[in-house]
Amino acid sequence: MSATAVSNPSPVSRKFRWLLAGIVLVTGVYSAGWFLAADQIEKRLATRLAEGQAAGLGGECTNMDVRGFPFRIGLFCDKVHLDDTRNGTSASFGALRTAAQVYQPGHAVIELDGPAEIRASPGLNIFADWTLLHASVRATLSGVDRTSLTYDNLTGRLRLPLEGDGFGFGASHGELHLRQNGADLDAALSVDKLDVRPEEGPSLAPPATVAADLTFTDRAGWMTTPPTPEMFRGSKGELRQLTLDLGSGMNAKLSGPFSVNDQGLISGEFSLTMTNIEAWRANLVTLIPDDANLVDNTANMLKALANGKNEATVKLNVRDGTAFLAFIPIGVLPTL
Repeated sequence: MSATAVSNPSPVSRKFRWLLAGIVLVTGVYSAGWFLAADQIEKRLATRLAEGQAAGLGGECTNMDVRGFPFRIGLFCDKVHLDDTRNGTSASFGALRTAAQVYQPGHAVIELDGPAEIRASPGLNIFADWTLLHASVRATLSGVDRTSLTYDNLTGRLRLPLEGDGFGFGASHGELHLRQNGADLDAALSVDKLDVRPEEGPSLAPPATVAADLTFTDRAGWMTTPPTPEMFRGSKGELRQLTLDLGSGMNAKLSGPFSVNDQGLISGEFSLTMTNIEAWRANLVTLIPDDANLVDNTANMLKALANGKNEATVKLNVRDGTAFLAFIPIGVLPTL
């Protein structure tokens, strides 16, 4: 090769060198940006936790670390602890893992390990564990647009030490999905093989499959609000369908508009469909023997309205927390 060829590389060689230099430069800038963002996430989260603790809402992320380079970025903690001294509430969980694609930062996935312990004044304790708890969050510039939560093999117990009562619970699988629909909030949930039982003793009823699909009017803002029981007060919406399946042909379906007043009392006009009424009667009499007469009277009324059939579709009116069937009160719903 001549000296002239070396000192005057071909146009192709020059383009390749510029391309290589550009790749190295972009890679360097991207890497520096990723690690800068990771450092800022750690520093800002630590600052937020410290500020929250000073205000009575503290938190701890043990062995905090940001990982995922080069194409993901996510927060990892060995343990998570939350403490709200203002309301006397605390919660602890196992390891936390989050991840978002660098090219799609508005979509994050979250995994949280058990066991979990939640304590709330006065004397409410909840213990829970699971094999998988997975959440997904999608956000836009205007805020959280939709979120979902799924879990497998949930087990736990709830205790009320002040009353000396407690019960266990479990489910093989469950899902919760929320999304903004204009100013409204759409919600859908399902629970498979829900089991509720005393701490000592057999289950209260056969394992149930529960599903609900509903809309809360003008409540899209709940997507960015920490959930509390009181948040439902003053709300209204449409229950498209609530289903309960206890097996052996025992099914119940409920649908209709509803509202919750400022005292947490539910009102609504619902369509109720029940199948295998006799099986419902037998199970409920065993479950709540003190209300056996009410159960018998309700079952008889349902069959009478259905011309003696073992399946009925009726109108169920709820006024300020009291449910009426053909103008006869049949039960009181809990206050929210």
